Amino acid sequence: MERFLYKCGFMPMKGWVALFFVLIPFSSCGGCSFHWEEQDDAATYTFLSYNVHNLFDDTDQGTEYPEYSVANGKWSRTEYLKKLENLGKVIRESSPGGADFLAFYEVENQRVLKDLIDLYLQRMGYRNYAAITLPNAPMGLGFITRLPVRNCKTHQPVPRGFPQRPIMEVEVDCGGNPLVVFLCHFKSKTEGAEATERNRVASAELLRKRIQTLFEENPSREVLILGDLNENIDEQDRVEGRYPTALVPVETATAETGGLIVSRDPAARTPERDVLYSPWFANGTDKGSYWYRGNWETIDHVLLSANLLRPPNLVYARFRVVSLPYLLNTAGQPNSAYSDHLPLWVELRVAQH
Repeated sequence: MERFLYKCGFMPMKGWVALFFVLIPFSSCGGCSFHWEEQDDAATYTFLSYNVHNLFDDTDQGTEYPEYSVANGKWSRTEYLKKLENLGKVIRESSPGGADFLAFYEVENQRVLKDLIDLYLQRMGYRNYAAITLPNAPMGLGFITRLPVRNCKTHQPVPRGFPQRPIMEVEVDCGGNPLVVFLCHFKSKTEGAEATERNRVASAELLRKRIQTLFEENPSREVLILGDLNENIDEQDRVEGRYPTALVPVETATAETGGLIVSRDPAARTPERDVLYSPWFANGTDKGSYWYRGNWETIDHVLLSANLLRPPNLVYARFRVVSLPYLLNTAGQPNSAYSDHLPLWVELRVAQH
């Protein structure tokens, strides 16, 4: 089977300290080959977004967390393969045939994606994949897809001279309909929610500016954002508005608002093109995807541009949290044998003309 690897690498950056953020495009993924593969006339396209929690391979790179050191006996090939096997099981059983596009966060490198395809996703049509990890970082993000990939770029926010996690931009072809997919893993709250919020805001602002540019180039662009943003959909309410948050409800947004403006009511959207729809809680059953200190959180996200809510091209159809029985432990919380997060699944359909 012919397979295409998309290398969304980073180039050396200069002048970080003087810049609020740096936007780093890699047109055509730094010169790698692109492949057009005709798809069947499928009416739907599915996407799985999953923080797989520390997917390290079985070779020490020197950047692993100490508990994943092979040399020190903390990690092994057996454990690595079991992690891949579990992930493959989730992908196969989350939807018939597996989702068309798989987005992953906390993956060490491209090798883990290749091993996943070769060992546990055989004969499922997954031909294209890429991963990006910052130099000296323990992990990054990546994707696997059976959809034709048109373009792949990476962007990196550098607030106050401190590089943040990269954002991956992938343009795929959904039966002749171009779709831009962003993969994001924003800064965690390990050092404190308020202390780290400005880092998430910086990532959100970079993403919003890039989306605005896409709409300026083509007002009909359709954009899908997937990722672990380490921020709840109602974060502003949770912090009682004490400080600016990366996700801002459209009801409280102003002309000066930074970050991403989101709405949970597609019928109440404002005309602005950069307002994004969040389907969290739309089906009335999902509680969250991450369990923290006795509560479900909504830090994993699917966000859709306005053009995905109406014809004539792709339109949003369904969203759900993948809560297969074995993904939960006996207490009903995420089973750490798989991940500390639950995957998100979203379906887009080709609009009927």
